[in-house]
Amino acid sequence: MSIRLEQVGPGQSRLVGALSFETVPEFWRQFDAAGLFEGGGDAALQVDLSGVTRADSAGIALLLALMREARGAGRQLVFAGLPDQLARMIEVSDLESVIPRQIA
Repeated sequence: MSIRLEQVGPGQSRLVGALSFETVPEFWRQFDAAGLFEGGGDAALQVDLSGVTRADSAGIALLLALMREARGAGRQLVFAGLPDQLARMIEVSDLESVIPRQIA
């Protein structure tokens, strides 16, 4: 299993692969190298999750940590393309009002 963070445009990234206990540490290494929240600006950053093939509770924890990192950098973060599995986990965890998502 692996996870890959891709830059797809200004202020837009995409996660591809499994978002799990096994892959979250690799994600943080990629995240640190990518400087996702650097540069400031007022535009919201968008992370497309449509490429996530599997997720567990570590994936939810990662989304919450990304939001905390964005807030600390003074940036707004929006998740798009939420796979059904992640959406259900967010709903069951009663985090729908906490995790910002773009409805397409």
